Amino acid sequence: MNENSLVNFLLGTVIGGVSVYFALKHQDEIIDKLHQLEEEYALDPDNIMESAKEKIDVLTKNIQSKVEQFKEDVIENKDDAINAIMQELTHLRKEVAKFKS
Repeated sequence: MNENSLVNFLLGTVIGGVSVYFALKHQDEIIDKLHQLEEEYALDPDNIMESAKEKIDVLTKNIQSKVEQFKEDVIENKDDAINAIMQELTHLRKEVAKFKS
């Protein structure tokens, strides 16, 4: 069992050493790739806020139109209208929760 532990230790040390050598040898390439990924996935806060405002405006208008139809008694099946409004509100809450976190 002692020899098995020694072999495992030596094998782990060799693998770790090779990994460190590879990382040091190619560190410039790795750093460049990380910077490239950061730039690719960089999000502009102004665009995010504008997109959020647009989504909220659309959802708000949908809800307002459903409520107006409900008030004017244009809708024959009011239960479906209430369910549609609740779905829109649920969707709106989820969108707002995304931007809070």
